[in-house]
Amino acid sequence: MNERIATGDELEPITRRRALAWGGAAGAAALGSLLTTVPEDAAAAAGRATPGAANSVPTGTPVAMDPRVLELYMKLHAATADGVVPWYYTGRIYAVREGQAPQHLFNLEGTEIYWVRRTGEAAWSSLGSTLTFYRDIGSGAYFDEYRNPFTERVLPVTPNVLRSNAPTAFDLSGSGRPSGDKQPWVVESHRNADDVWLITSRYLLKMPQPWIEMQTMFGKAGELTNPKNTRASAMFSSSYLAPWLKWMDMGELKGHLLWHSSGRKLASYDEIPADYMTRAKRMQPGHFDAPAGA
Repeated sequence: MNERIATGDELEPITRRRALAWGGAAGAAALGSLLTTVPEDAAAAAGRATPGAANSVPTGTPVAMDPRVLELYMKLHAATADGVVPWYYTGRIYAVREGQAPQHLFNLEGTEIYWVRRTGEAAWSSLGSTLTFYRDIGSGAYFDEYRNPFTERVLPVTPNVLRSNAPTAFDLSGSGRPSGDKQPWVVESHRNADDVWLITSRYLLKMPQPWIEMQTMFGKAGELTNPKNTRASAMFSSSYLAPWLKWMDMGELKGHLLWHSSGRKLASYDEIPADYMTRAKRMQPGHFDAPAGA
């Protein structure tokens, strides 16, 4: 997504659901190439793909773009029709230090919301809002203060907040998504029976290292190839290596964080857990309102 999640008053290089765009057009092309083995009329009638048909696009293989490919991609990533598309995710965060066992610090819970607009026959634009909270690994309770186990200091905790606006909208079309970072992407698409999954990794060499995200997105071939379905169900799982969070106040202590998250696309805000919704409305009420230009 070429975005960062804001922690306090500074942007932290933590990608979330917009990074699940799988490298933009490259990911869309891989998915389209994979599903060319699925008979669209049969899949639409049966609601599933032909059992046993499997295919893969090898890592880094160039593939042609076309409107159908982009349609498939947007249907899984968000929706092909105008609307609001929320995602919900949970996960764990570990501290990793050389020569020491990884230490489970706390859990995470969040949502990312897309406001999608179709801007052409095969072009879309979306604005997003991301809000991630932290939970205690024992009680599961949210916390606003945290005793850093490495420094023993009690620190105020700030949620990860990212909110785009019209000039930074995510745009997808046959020409791909412009990116000033020129970050390399790795894309693999897979299918077995009706299950489809796409694997990517993303890294930015200009960021403090280590910095990489490895992710898998899951969907159903029958939903993707059904022309009446504009919003296919989807799930994801990702692992992410990144430097210490700013609010942890780690100073010069060497090490990094390992994030692991999983989640699903929701039908509406009604599927967001009530305790998360209550906290979000209290701490970040604008999270659920469409940004200007959406």
